[in-house]
Amino acid sequence: MPKDLHPPRLSLKLVRWLCKQELVEELEGNLHEYYTTHGQSNFKGLKYWYQVLNYLRPSTLKSFKNSNSGSMFIFNPVLTFRNLHRNKSTSLISIFGFTLGLVATIFLYFYLSGEVTTDDFHTNKNQIYRVLRVSEMNGTPYRIGVTSGPYAEALKTDFPSDIEATARALPEDGLVVVGEKRFVEDNLLFADQNFFEFFSYPLKTGNPETVLSTVNAVVLTQAAAKKYFGDEDPMGQVLEVDNEFEFIVSGIMDELPGETHIDFSMIFSIGLMERFEWFGGWWNNGLMTYVKIPTPQQAQNVTNNLVPFIDKYMGEDFARSGKRIDLELEPLTDVYFNDETRYDPARHGNISSILTLAAVAIAILFIACFNYVNLSIAQSFMRAKEVGVRKVLGGGKSRLIVQFLSESFLILLLSLILSVGLCELLNPVFNSYFGLDVTLQWFDINVILFFIGLTSLILLCAGVYPAMLLSGFKPVSILRGGKLSSGKRVGLRKALVVTQFAISIFLIVASILIGVQTQYLNAKDLGFNKEALVLVDLNNSEIRENRERFKEKLLANSNIIGASMVSGEPGGFHDASSFRVTGIDAPTRMRTLFTDTEYIDLLNIDIIAGRNFSKELTTDEEFRVIINERAVQELGISPDEVIGRKISMPGWDITDVPVIGVVADYHFNTLKDAIEPLAILSGGFHRKMLVKMNMHNVKDGLLLIDETFDELAPGFPMSYQFMDDRLAELYENEQKQARVFSTFSGLSIFLACLGIFGLATYSAQRRQKELGIRKVLGATAQQIIGLISREFVWLVIVASVVAVPVAWYFISQWLGGYAYRIDILDYWYVFVVGGMLAVVIALITVAFKTYGAAISDPTESIRNE
Repeated sequence: MPKDLHPPRLSLKLVRWLCKQELVEELEGNLHEYYTTHGQSNFKGLKYWYQVLNYLRPSTLKSFKNSNSGSMFIFNPVLTFRNLHRNKSTSLISIFGFTLGLVATIFLYFYLSGEVTTDDFHTNKNQIYRVLRVSEMNGTPYRIGVTSGPYAEALKTDFPSDIEATARALPEDGLVVVGEKRFVEDNLLFADQNFFEFFSYPLKTGNPETVLSTVNAVVLTQAAAKKYFGDEDPMGQVLEVDNEFEFIVSGIMDELPGETHIDFSMIFSIGLMERFEWFGGWWNNGLMTYVKIPTPQQAQNVTNNLVPFIDKYMGEDFARSGKRIDLELEPLTDVYFNDETRYDPARHGNISSILTLAAVAIAILFIACFNYVNLSIAQSFMRAKEVGVRKVLGGGKSRLIVQFLSESFLILLLSLILSVGLCELLNPVFNSYFGLDVTLQWFDINVILFFIGLTSLILLCAGVYPAMLLSGFKPVSILRGGKLSSGKRVGLRKALVVTQFAISIFLIVASILIGVQTQYLNAKDLGFNKEALVLVDLNNSEIRENRERFKEKLLANSNIIGASMVSGEPGGFHDASSFRVTGIDAPTRMRTLFTDTEYIDLLNIDIIAGRNFSKELTTDEEFRVIINERAVQELGISPDEVIGRKISMPGWDITDVPVIGVVADYHFNTLKDAIEPLAILSGGFHRKMLVKMNMHNVKDGLLLIDETFDELAPGFPMSYQFMDDRLAELYENEQKQARVFSTFSGLSIFLACLGIFGLATYSAQRRQKELGIRKVLGATAQQIIGLISREFVWLVIVASVVAVPVAWYFISQWLGGYAYRIDILDYWYVFVVGGMLAVVIALITVAFKTYGAAISDPTESIRNE
C-alpha cells in the first residue's frame, strides 16, 4: 500500500483505546478500506475523520464502569461541582477571598503595566536621548529638563557622524478659539517638522513627513478634534490661539498605543516660535531637545565631547558669571521615572511607588492563596474517608490529584470571572478614589499572557499542596478510624497565618505613618500666610500690559486685602542664577524671585534685618534685593553685615543692586527639599498675581477678580488656583500612597481573617472530643473560646514581631526622601496599635467561629468520636 494511503495513526490509536477489544480489528480494517477508497477525493481528511467519529458511538465504546481507570477516578466535572456544593460555606469563602485578591491584583496590574511601559511604543526608543542641563546649588548638583532653541542645530552641526536627527518640543498654554468655543488649554505643544518621523506617535489622518511642514500647521488629538469640531471633519479647519495666531488643522492623531512622557492635546509647528528673537537665545530655556543616536558607542562619544561643545558656545558666559552649566544625555526610556529633574515639563512617575504597589499586589495575591490553602487543609479531615474509599476502589494518587486540582481550578475560574466583572464595574470608582486614569484592555496579548501566568501561578501556589495532601492519605488508617498525622501540616498552616498577619500589620502601620507624614506636610508652618490667597495667571499679552491697572482695580475693593505680582509662587517656579556680592570672592548660587513692593507684607514674611521694599521710596522702583537667612549663611556673614552690600547677576546683566533686607527662611519649595538660598528682587518679569481676599467674602472676591480680568483682557477666560490647592498638589503622590495603603491594609486584614477562620475551623474539628469532655467537666463557653483563641493570639504576636522591624525599616527609608519629616520615634505607639488591632480582629474572628463548638451538646461530640 502506498505510504500516503496509510490512515492517520492518531485515528487508529483512538479506536484501540476507546473501542471494545473484540471490535478493534474489524473497525481498523473498515478504516483502512475507507481511506484507501476515498483517499484521493476532495475534503478526504474531513470525510475520514467524520467516519472515525461515527465509529465512536455508545455500542462500540468500552465500558469503564468499576474499572481501575474508571470515570470516578479521572477528572469528573459533575463530581467537582457536587463537592463544591456539598461544602458551600468553604467554597463561598474561597471564591470570595480569591475574588477580592484578584480584583486588587488585576487593577494594580493594569495601572503598573501602563506606568512601566511608558514610551515603549516608539520604534527607535533605544536610540533617542533627551538633552539635560546639569547645574549645581552651592555644591549640590541637579539636572534641568529644559534647554533653549539653538541646542538642536548646534548638536547636529558639531556631531554630524553621531547624531542622526534632532527634535524639539516646546510646551505652552494659551487660549484656543473655534467659533463660539473658547478654552484655555495648558497642554499645547510646539514641535519641529520632523516630530512625527522622529517619534512614533500615530497619525489617523496626515503624512508624518509633511503634517507640520507649514508654519501655521496644527495636529489635533482625537479628543481635541471632538471637543472643538464635534462630528464635523476638522481637516483644513481654522483655529485661533490667543486671539492672534491662526492655524490650519493638517492632521489628526490616532489613539496612542501606550502612555507617553509628553502631555499634549494639540501639536503646532515650532516655526512660529522661531520668528521671535528670544527663541535664538542660549539662556532662554523652556523647550525639550531630543537627539537620535544609532548606537550606544556613538552616544558615549557624544557624551565624552559635551564639555568642549558647551564651552564653545557658552564659555564666555561661564567665565563672566563664575559658574558653568554642563550637559547630559538621558535615554528616552529613563525620562518618565527620573522625577528628580527640575524645571521639567515632562510627565513623571515614581519608581519607588511602582515597586511598593507591585509588592502590595503580590502580598495581597499570596494572602488569598494562603487562605485557600488553610481552608483546604481544614476541610481535608472532613474528606479523609472519601479519599480512603476512592483509593480502595482503585483510584490512583495521580488521578486524585487531578480531581482535587480541578476543584481548585474551578474555584479559581469562578473567582477570575467575578473579578473581571467587578474590575469593569468598579474601575471608575477606583480611578476617582485613587486619582488615576487606568484603562482596562482585556484583549491585549500581554494581558492574556498575564492572566494565563497568573492562573498558573495561583494554581501552583494554592492548589498543588492541598491536592498532594488529600491524595496522600493512607486508606487503611482512615477506614479503621485511625488518627491522621498532622504535625508538619499544623506547622505549615501556622506559618501561613503568621505570614498573612505580618503582611497585614505591616500595611496597617505603613498606612498610618504615611498618613501622619502627609498631615505633617499639609499642617507644617511654611513661614508665610497662605490663607485666602488666590493665584491668577497673567497668561496673555493684554492682561500683562494692564497688570498695574488690574492690581489697582482689585485693591480699590474692600473684598480684596492685598495683591502682588510675582515671577513664581510658593511651591512653584523659582529660577536660579549666580550672584556676586561685594566683599565675597566666590560667586553664590541662589534661587530668584522677581516681585513688587507688596509681596513680603502680603505673605506676612518676617524681616530679621534691614527693611522691606517700600513704594514710598522712589529708589525702590529700581532693582533692590532682599535675601533669606539661608543665603546669608551661604555667604558666611551675619544678616546685619550683608545690609548695604552690592549684589550683581552677571547672567542677567544686573549689577550693583543694594541688599536692603534679610527675611526669615520660608518654604518657597516642596518640603521634600531643604530651604535654598533665595534672592527676592523688586521689578523684573511677572507671570502671576497673588491676591489675598477677605476670608468672610471669598465668593464675591472671586467674582470681582473675574470681572476685572474680563474687563482688561476681554475674550480671555481667567485661570486661577487657590494657594492651598497649589501646595496640596506638591504632595499628591503621598496622598495617593496613603489611600492605597489604607485600602489594601483593610483588604489584607480581611483576607487574613479568612485564613484564621480556616485554622479555627480545623482546630474546633480536631479537638471536638476534648472540648466535649471539658464541657462535661464544667468548662464554660468563655473558657473554651479562650482555650482555642490562645494559640491564635500567639500567632498574631509572632506576626507582630516579624512585621514591626520590617515596617520600621521601610518607613525610615521612605521618610529619608523628605528634608522635613516626622520623627518615627515619636510614633512608636503606632507599631503597638497595629499589632493590637490585628490581635483584636483575630480574636473576634476566632470567637465567632468557635462559639458554635463552645455551646454545642458535649454528648454528641463524645458519641461521634
